[in-house]
Amino acid sequence: MRWGQALRMTLLIAGLSFASSAMSPAIAQVIEIDGVEIDVEDLTSRRQKTFWELLTDNRANRKQPLDVLSGGMPDKTIYFAGVEASQWSVGVFGGGQWMPNGINRNGFILRMFMSESIERYTNGRFVYDTQIGRASILPGYQFRIGRMDAQFLLGPDAEVDFFFHNGRANRWRTRFGMRGLADIWWEPTPYLMLQSTLSATTIDNGYTARIAPGWRVSDWFWIGPEATFSSDFFSEQTRFGAHITGLRMYDYEWSLAAGRVTDNFGREGFYGRFGIMLRPRRAPFFDN
Repeated sequence: MRWGQALRMTLLIAGLSFASSAMSPAIAQVIEIDGVEIDVEDLTSRRQKTFWELLTDNRANRKQPLDVLSGGMPDKTIYFAGVEASQWSVGVFGGGQWMPNGINRNGFILRMFMSESIERYTNGRFVYDTQIGRASILPGYQFRIGRMDAQFLLGPDAEVDFFFHNGRANRWRTRFGMRGLADIWWEPTPYLMLQSTLSATTIDNGYTARIAPGWRVSDWFWIGPEATFSSDFFSEQTRFGAHITGLRMYDYEWSLAAGRVTDNFGREGFYGRFGIMLRPRRAPFFDN
């Protein structure tokens, strides 16, 4: 009898404890794993976070090291290429970046970049075409601060221009200078990012500045608006559009952009950009 009563009392107490825990609100806890703060909620909670709560949740103080959409795969070499066109120009670009410490660590960077483009201007009677070739080798350094990756590079820059008048070669010119570049990727929350790039050269005091915020769509890609301002020997251009960044397929990442472009000649039209990045997957628990 005593053992039977004890067993019944134990089951009654356990049932009351389970009921009270199910009715009580969840208790949030924060644990730290490898320097990353992770919020853990009691599994008995039935409350789901709203869209805006997820979008603005910034309690983790730095990016996950293997976040595909954050550039977190631990490669040392990245290759990239792309095509950009508007109603009066078309160009291709390509290059690579070597990071001996890995893409997810502070350290030295060496970026090589080349581009070739053709721009056309017509006044109704004459057609002027310009073929523009650019190349640069930029050593620099990457800093990782919390959720921000910042790259600063500086190196030699070269440009060769061929001028054509009504389809006939007219003249050409060669210029050498120095180019500086600052590239920043910041994720204030896991669902928001901000990418900004400033590139300036001593050749004709040219520059390009781009800012592109984005919203994370699951683990597929980032999407958002973009604005680009540029100036060189030939024109000053302003672009406003939208972009898709980080669309991952196997070892490749794709980016797309399109929008409206205007320049200081009074021209306006549409532009489009397509880019591809080769970043092979690596085993996540081995240093390459």
